[in-house]
Amino acid sequence: MGWYHAVQLIEGKCPSGVLTTVVEPWFLGGGASGPGGPEFATWQKSVEPDVDFRSSLAEMAPAAGPRLALISGRTADNPDLVSQAISAGCTSIYLEKPGAPTVAELAAMRDEAAKANVSVLMGYNKNVCKYVRKVRENFAETPNSFVTFVTNNAYEVSE
Repeated sequence: MGWYHAVQLIEGKCPSGVLTTVVEPWFLGGGASGPGGPEFATWQKSVEPDVDFRSSLAEMAPAAGPRLALISGRTADNPDLVSQAISAGCTSIYLEKPGAPTVAELAAMRDEAAKANVSVLMGYNKNVCKYVRKVRENFAETPNSFVTFVTNNAYEVSE
């Protein structure tokens, strides 16, 4: 999923965003020669030097302004990745679902982000629309609640 988001940004399908850095510990480390590794290296060469590649969030250069971390990792790794993104100075985080293995970890991530004044947005796929409907129904029944839906449909009209 992270690759898909990266390509959208590179191709200008999200004109308000610019991809500056890809953090990829697996393909820039132990997975470089495994399945997908050579293809990743070819893609990396095709977008450098416009996109910087790092094997960890800690290696990123400091941001001069707002920075969004788009986290598309393994569910078990997401709580640590969110903490690392906050430590790296990210001001917003787009977190692909599922965000964490447990509700308790999601709550801890929420609290850490709130304490650092970092907004976190959870991604979802249109193949789970029945859940979106349920959220809307629950929202309508819950006083003082709010839900924001943002669509980033980068499909071409012909698709």
